[in-house]
Amino acid sequence: MKFKFSLDPVLKVRMHQEKMQKQKLAREVMKQKEIDRLKSDAENKLEAFLSSTDASQAESVQTIKRHGRHVLQVHEVVNRLNEDLKKAEESISQERTKLAEVHKKRHILEKVREFEEGEFTQKVFRQEQKTLDEIATQLLSR
Repeated sequence: MKFKFSLDPVLKVRMHQEKMQKQKLAREVMKQKEIDRLKSDAENKLEAFLSSTDASQAESVQTIKRHGRHVLQVHEVVNRLNEDLKKAEESISQERTKLAEVHKKRHILEKVREFEEGEFTQKVFRQEQKTLDEIATQLLSR
């Protein structure tokens, strides 16, 4: 006799759900890393721009205004990336919560399967033992 878990199709669905949730989480983490990379690039470019700019380059009011606008624009980009980074962190937190829930559901089914498999093994063992006892009884009664 072979063990057959009655909820095996449900377990397969739960395993698939967990796999899909892991992929969603991975995509969100990749988005966060990309935003973080863009932010650090913008900050590095701003630092390089500010360190390379010296007083001799500021020849006219127009040049000073242009440099000021550039600095403000980079600060706006960094602020926008900070907001995007916060949103990405929130979505990662949500995806982790969903993954934990899906994992918990799958784990519960696996525990049920282990329990049922243990009961099946005990039942088969008792049946075999009963059969062996009957054979031994018949041999002794002869």
